[in-house]
Amino acid sequence: MITPCLADPAPARGMARSPEKVVMDNYEYFGIPETNLQAAHQFRKKQKKHEFNVDVPSRKDVATLSPLQIRQVMVAWMCNSVTEIIPSRAQIAEARLIMLAREDAASLSGLIEMCDHYIRGE
Repeated sequence: MITPCLADPAPARGMARSPEKVVMDNYEYFGIPETNLQAAHQFRKKQKKHEFNVDVPSRKDVATLSPLQIRQVMVAWMCNSVTEIIPSRAQIAEARLIMLAREDAASLSGLIEMCDHYIRGE
């Protein structure tokens, strides 16, 4: 199952979140700022007519989900995300490297090729 992109909800009012935790959250989700992740989820609550993706896969998701699951997650992230979380070419390149390091990388060849097209802007 995909890891929710808001794995660590905002701290209670008046409590500061440690800078280390924010950096780790951003790293785990390919550098997508936490405010963007929150804005994407707020958009989902307001937008009822269309189904947009508001989830960003974590690095762990990319490394461990089944080929079918990772294909669904990555295609949704690349093709159907709200503006706040649309991945950059660099973010897709990072995810691609993780997929290439998987033992089952051969079974992800179509998805890896799709990432290549995304990175080249095709």
